[in-house]
Formats: sequence, structure tokens, C-alpha cells
Amino acid sequence: MKSKRKCLKSGVVNALIASALVAASPAFSSSLPNTQDSPTQMVITALPSHSVKPANLVTGDVKVLRGKTPLPVVRLDRLAGNLSDMQLFVLLDDSTRSTSLGIQLPELKRFVESLPPSTEVAIGYMRNGTFGLVQPFTSDHEIAASALRLPEAIPGGNGSPYFALSDLVKHWPSKQSTERRAVLMLTDGVDRYYTTATSDDPYVDTAIRDSLKEGVLVYSIYLRGSGIYGRGSWVTEFSQSRLIEVSENTGGHAYFQDLGDPVTISPFLRDFENRLDNQYLVTFQGLSEKGVQAVKVRTEAPGVKIEAPTHIYVP
Repeated sequence: MKSKRKCLKSGVVNALIASALVAASPAFSSSLPNTQDSPTQMVITALPSHSVKPANLVTGDVKVLRGKTPLPVVRLDRLAGNLSDMQLFVLLDDSTRSTSLGIQLPELKRFVESLPPSTEVAIGYMRNGTFGLVQPFTSDHEIAASALRLPEAIPGGNGSPYFALSDLVKHWPSKQSTERRAVLMLTDGVDRYYTTATSDDPYVDTAIRDSLKEGVLVYSIYLRGSGIYGRGSWVTEFSQSRLIEVSENTGGHAYFQDLGDPVTISPFLRDFENRLDNQYLVTFQGLSEKGVQAVKVRTEAPGVKIEAPTHIYVP
């Protein structure tokens, strides 16, 4: 199973999919050294490599490499306290089976209500390749949770979750400045606009590129869609691999349990919340060229593993 997904992933990683994940804020830039190269920033997630929670990272704990060349890391700021502001868009697939989401809806509502006051939440549904906004961004999490409903469960009603994701990030329903933007998609990941038996999906590539250009981290939870299409094992493996690709390239994470619906999404939501609580903004220099740059993020801090994008876009 794992080997199949690795094989699929290897065919879909596109070097043109990259971007800076967070725009620099005046608080950061005013204290940066005055050098010829403009600073570049990205969001990374620091997770424990063992069961022990790691201590806060400091600037010297993280290395950014371009190839084998280290790039100067000038700041490392944990996104907590007065830097914890973020906007989270919960994007549900309206073609999901009602039974798939129905048993999970109470847990999803509880999760939304439990989010910290620094997180604004919006709710929307994928429909015909677009996103439909049902609740604008709000810090009143009870109001946001009340906007969650069962999907219409019309087979293929979403068209493509990747079209909907592109539409959302390009028309992000807020002009407010924030350190982080994230999307949590609940979908089967099946692209009904591109149903060929090949792993390389140009619409997936476009969704990733659009998300990264707008500084949006994409997380996903796999839930089965309505109708017969998408229930075969090979279709499910392709769709899950595409969800993995979108999440990993944008700095997020994809959740699924085998090839079917999870018994409960509660463990996924706890892990998601933990990731949001352990994110850092890395500010580094040395990328003077415009366009796509391949980078690696490493740490030698004990008990820590880093999840980070593999490319970045310099405008």
C-alpha cells in the first residue's frame, strides 16, 4: 500500500509548484538586517520525533538549504501569543455521502467551537468546481459551527475539489492581514474533470500553485463521495495520493484511514490542532533570483522533526 502511494507521488511532484507561504509583516521586517537580498519567509511545523514534547526552537536550530548551500536564517518566530492569529477555512465537499459526514459532523462542530480566539473560521461547500461561502470569517466559533450542515450528496456535484480549492484561494473572503491562512478540506479527492488513469493531474498542479502563491496551507481529511464512481481501490489510491500531494506541497497534511471512511475523525482533528500549535515562521535570505527555488529545511535539535515545503516562490 505505502509503496504504491510513493510511486504515485513520485510522478506528480512538480518543480513549478511553489510559493512563499506567509507575507512578511512590518514587525518582522523592521528588525531584519539590511542586506541586498530581500528576506523570504515560510511556515514550518515542528513535531516531536518521540513522545516527549520538544522545547521551543530558536534561530540556530533550523537550517535552510538550497541544494547543499546553506542560506542565512535571520529569524525564527513561533506562531503563538501575539503571533498566533490565523484564518481557517473549513471547505466541505457537497458531493460527500451524507452517512460519511453525518457521524463526523458533531465532532467537527466541537472542534470548531474549541479553536482559540485568535483563529477566525469560515465555512464553505464545494459545488460545481467553485466554493460556496455559507459563513464568512468570524471569531465567534459557535456561529461558525452552526453553519456546518450535511452535504447535498449529489454524485459529482463538486466537479473537482481542486477547482474549488483554486477558486477559494484566489478569492479568499477576507482582506484582513494575518500570519497564517489554512484550509481544511473534507473530500474524497476525486477529480471528475480529469478521470484518466494517469497520476499526473494538471488541475492538482494548478490548485497547489494557486494555494502557495496566496500563502495558504492545505490540510485534508478523506471522506467517501456519493455515487458509484470513486469506490474502486485504484481510484481511491489515486485520489488519496493527490490529496497527499496538495497537502505536502503547501506545508499541510493529509489524513485518511485505509481506503474507506474513518471510524472517527477525532484523532485527525487533535493532530491537526497540535500541528497548528507548533508552527514557526522562518525568515531567511540568500534567494536573489526570481521564481521557483528548491529548498530544504533541516534541524539538529534533539527530538524534533520538521515538516516544510520543498520549494518556494520568490516574486
